[in-house]
Amino acid sequence: MRAKHSKQQGFFTTIATKISHEDRNRLAAIANGFGMSMYELLQALLMAIVRYFDVGSLITYEHNAMMNAFANTIFSLKDSYSPISLQGNKKRTISHAILFMEQNLCSRPQLLTIDKDTSGNLMESYNIDTMLSNFMGALDNEALQAIRREQEKQGYFSLAHTLHEIILQRTDKPADSMSQEIENMFKDVRTTTGEKVNEDLYYKRIKNKWEEYTAPTPHKGMHKVEL
Repeated sequence: MRAKHSKQQGFFTTIATKISHEDRNRLAAIANGFGMSMYELLQALLMAIVRYFDVGSLITYEHNAMMNAFANTIFSLKDSYSPISLQGNKKRTISHAILFMEQNLCSRPQLLTIDKDTSGNLMESYNIDTMLSNFMGALDNEALQAIRREQEKQGYFSLAHTLHEIILQRTDKPADSMSQEIENMFKDVRTTTGEKVNEDLYYKRIKNKWEEYTAPTPHKGMHKVEL
């Protein structure tokens, strides 16, 4: 940080960091997508951080939405490193890799993880829980621990199974239109006089909805009035 002085505005501080030209172009494209200049984007991000973590201040709805968009990235970089930082980039090594294997564009890709053993040999595995654990641990470790607690509580056999059940339990299932149609065809239908219709009459009502059918009753003739 570098402090500067202006007679009209007093002291102010410049905050700067060095990034590659490619990453600078990425940020410029993001700023352009928001209809902002690079300076406005950086100001907005800094203000969101101040509003979010400053003691005693309240975050606005807009800034809260922005924080939610990249909060996981911020927390995942804690005690780690920034991949766009130039410092220490020559010391970085790849420890794991998740591959998406497919035979053609129409087939569903299958997962394969590549790892190193203690001797430095490359090992491959189809274990989905290993991949999910590594991915969630890097992305959102708090969510990973919550999934593991739910797995232990419910007795599920794997992390993937636990995540599958959690998502389905909290998602509305689409209605089965076929079963609903069958149920409507065989439900208890009664006439206006409270009498049950027979099967032949009911199917006629289903097929010819524009016609009115009623079941004959022994008292129906008594209500006829001739003028």
